[in-house]
Amino acid sequence: MVKDELLREHLPKTRLFSPETLWEYAESYKRVILKPSGGGGGAGIIQLTDLGEDRYLVHSGVVRRTIEGKEKTVQYVRSLFRPKIYLLQPRIPLGRINGKPFDVRVMLQRRGKGAPWLITGWVAKLAGPGYVVTNVARSRGKVLPLRTAIRQSNVAAGPGLLREIRSISLAVGRCLGKAYPTLREIGLDMGIDIHGKPWIIEANFRPSLSLFQKLPDQTFYRRILSMRKG
Repeated sequence: MVKDELLREHLPKTRLFSPETLWEYAESYKRVILKPSGGGGGAGIIQLTDLGEDRYLVHSGVVRRTIEGKEKTVQYVRSLFRPKIYLLQPRIPLGRINGKPFDVRVMLQRRGKGAPWLITGWVAKLAGPGYVVTNVARSRGKVLPLRTAIRQSNVAAGPGLLREIRSISLAVGRCLGKAYPTLREIGLDMGIDIHGKPWIIEANFRPSLSLFQKLPDQTFYRRILSMRKG
């Protein structure tokens, strides 16, 4: 996706974890997200905040711990790692509803190799109290219709935001569809920052339908299920 001119502008700067890169990111961005490569369900995600004076706040799940010194901080962060490769990204200042962050799940589907991608549903995922991750099951959060979430949030949303989300999502489908010709479904997670800019968080190739089942209006769920069966 980095090679795509449109998508490049919506991808957080991502690097492999190393202590040197962690401190480079902490100095540049102050808040850093550490996430396992190939992980899922919000598992193992850590947020590090540079508090100044060689003090760092590490937030994992609902646990927050302040540590003094870079060496001790790296030791503690590594103790939280699952046995996977970890990535670093700047923390995106996600839009919030009543102080809790939310992001967007866009369901992309196509009928077969070479067929056009379609957006068959989208929904907002609101984090539960005290969590950095918006994964509904892990944070005990909830789902909301996307338009409702944007309206209730602190996002400075322009009139073209939904159109932009649609355009970016379809571009992701075309890009990943070329790289994975047999791919028929993508559960695309996107963040919207407080300025109304969409960011690509991750693409899930085996997306669950449970988010759409939780919506009062089952139109998206039935549409997704119909495409999956077809």
